[in-house]
Amino acid sequence: MNNKKFVIRRIPLEGANNTRDLGGFETVDGKVIKKHRLIRSGELASLTSRDIQVLKDEYALKKIVDLRTDMEVSHKPDLEIEGVDFEHIPFVDTQTVGITREKNIVVSAIKKIKTMEETATEYMESMYRALITSEHCIKNIKRFFEVLLENEEGSVIFHCSAGKDRVGAACMILLSILGVPQDTIIKDYLATQKFGQKYNQKYESFAKFVSKNAKVSEYASIFLSTNKNFILAMYDEIEKRYGTVKNYAEECLGLDAEKQEKLKAMYLEVA
Repeated sequence: MNNKKFVIRRIPLEGANNTRDLGGFETVDGKVIKKHRLIRSGELASLTSRDIQVLKDEYALKKIVDLRTDMEVSHKPDLEIEGVDFEHIPFVDTQTVGITREKNIVVSAIKKIKTMEETATEYMESMYRALITSEHCIKNIKRFFEVLLENEEGSVIFHCSAGKDRVGAACMILLSILGVPQDTIIKDYLATQKFGQKYNQKYESFAKFVSKNAKVSEYASIFLSTNKNFILAMYDEIEKRYGTVKNYAEECLGLDAEKQEKLKAMYLEVA
């Protein structure tokens, strides 16, 4: 599929970065994702009153799904929004170094980096493989899809800290099930490099400040980057183990053909 109509629909919020409406993405069978239904984002702890009004009035926000760890949530909890349900689904456990962004986690990551023998890219590829295969992640991906299947109307925002790794993995699975082609999924993932730039610069600067170590600076930049090989590592792992994302969804996530068709009916429309 040539996918000439691929468009990133960023939602320009004052207190959140990397917030995007997945509406309009084309599928391989000529349908598109409905607008104002599925929204990906970075952290939402600093939403302004104007942001909240935009999300409620323009996007009919019904549900926030927070994919961060318990530690991240306790440090920067999402704001309570009247009329909007909140679901905490910790995609990874607190010790998953290199995925969470809390500063004490970064300090732990710095200590780990100094003793690492693998390259930063190799490490991130292995982390992305674990995002879709570890028992903890699979359990929480299942719950994520249960929430989506419950959301009959209005929009769902799902977010982590940067809106890159955990959200990226969730998007890869979700968009694949909906029939969005791989090149679109990769382009959407890579867009975080642009929209999450300010966020990443903050954490790169912190790593350099506390470390003063060239290896740490290099690895931190790669950990915060959006490299298409990270996403391709997930595709590769699924292909080796299950053949297709559809099979993975059925065998690991309990999403049989009927549930996958329900997702499509809920979130897709004719182009």
